[in-house]
Amino acid sequence: MRLVGLVLAGALVSPLGAAAAPDLSARATFSKDVAPIVFAKCASCHRADGIGPMPLTSYTEVRPWVRAIRAAVSSRAMPPWLADGDHGTFANDPRLTANEIETMVRWIDSDAPEGDRRDLPALPILADGWSMGTPDLVITPGPFNVASAPRSVYADLPVPTNFAEDRYISVAEVRIGGPGFTHHANLLLKDGQGTARVASYSPGAGAKSYPPGVAKLLPKGATLDLNMHYNPKGETRVDPGSRVGLIFAAGQVRQIAITAESGTNDLNIPPGDAVYERIGKPFVFTEDSHILSLMPRMNERGKDFRYTLVSPNGESRVLLNIPKWNFGWVLTYVLQEPIAAPKGSRLETVAHWDNSPANKFNPDASARIPFGPEIMNGYFEYTLDAQDLTKQSLRRSGN
Repeated sequence: MRLVGLVLAGALVSPLGAAAAPDLSARATFSKDVAPIVFAKCASCHRADGIGPMPLTSYTEVRPWVRAIRAAVSSRAMPPWLADGDHGTFANDPRLTANEIETMVRWIDSDAPEGDRRDLPALPILADGWSMGTPDLVITPGPFNVASAPRSVYADLPVPTNFAEDRYISVAEVRIGGPGFTHHANLLLKDGQGTARVASYSPGAGAKSYPPGVAKLLPKGATLDLNMHYNPKGETRVDPGSRVGLIFAAGQVRQIAITAESGTNDLNIPPGDAVYERIGKPFVFTEDSHILSLMPRMNERGKDFRYTLVSPNGESRVLLNIPKWNFGWVLTYVLQEPIAAPKGSRLETVAHWDNSPANKFNPDASARIPFGPEIMNGYFEYTLDAQDLTKQSLRRSGN
C-alpha cells in the first residue's frame, strides 16, 4: 500500500483530532488487530528501501500517518488496484476486505492505541529489499546518467547474462535505482523469435512468478534488456544501478509461459477528444491454451481498457475491465486460476482515451496524439495445453 503524499498532503500534516467516544468493548489495537493487516498488505512497499514514501513496519512508524491511512483505505485508493470487481478473480489482488477497512478505521477513530506488544505478529522477512525472497542471480546493468528533460526519458540498458544453456525462470523481479524519477521499467527478453516481457517494475507491482511446472524460457544466446522510463522533471539524474533478480525453476518444467498481445499502433487522437476509441487486433489461439495473466498498457491520456475472450461458438466473457485508467499504477493482473482458451478462441481488447482539458493528467489537450506518446498494448501470457517439453519445439503459437 503506497500512500501518495501529493494527493493526501492536507491529511498528512493534520493532527489527529478528537474522535467520537468509541465503543471500548470493541476497541482495536495496533499490535493485535492492525499490524497483521499492515504487515500483509502495506509493508512490501512501505519499508526501508521500498518504493513507498514512508516505512510502515512498526507502531512508531505508522502512528504519525494514521489520518492519511484512514483517508487512503476508506476511499480504497490504497492498496492500488484498477480492475473492477465484477470481472475476474486475481491471485495478486491486494485490496483490503470490508472487515479490514472497518478494523483500521475503528482503530484510528479510537485514538490508534498500540496495545500489548506481545500480540504483535512477526514482520514478514524481506530479503535485502526483494519481495521475491533471495534471488538465485542478481544482475546490475550499472549506473546510468539520465538527461535533463521535463518528462519521459527512455533508455534500454543491456542486462548481461552469458548463459551457456537454456535457463528456466520461475520468478523475476526488477528493483529500480532511482525511485524518485523512475516511472516504470520492463525486463525484455530478445531472441530469434522476437521480444517478450519477462518482468516489470511499477509502483504497487511486485515480483513476477509462475505456477508450479510453468516457467519463462531464457534460451541460450538470448539477451535481456532493461527498458527504463524516467521522469527527470527537468533535472540531470543518475540511476545508480537498477537491478534484476532471478529465481530459476526447481523441479520439472512442463510448460513455457508465452507472451502475446492484442493491441494496435493505429492511434490518431484528435485534440480535445474525451472518448477516443480503438479496438485492438484480436489474438487468435491456434492451439488449446490457458491464459495466465493480463498486462494492459496506456499512457497519461488513457481512460479505460477491457479484455474479452470470445469462444469458438461465439460466447464472450470479460476477463478484465479497468473502468478508470491511472498511468501511475501500471499493474499486471494474475488470474487466480488459468482460464481456458480453446483452439479458435479470440482475445479481444478495446480502450478509450481522454485528450480533453478535463483530464488532469493530460500534458497538452491541444495536441493531436499519434502512437508513441500514447500506446495500446494488451499484453497477456498463456501456456499451450498439449506442450510436452520433451517432444515439441518451444515456439510461440498464434498470430
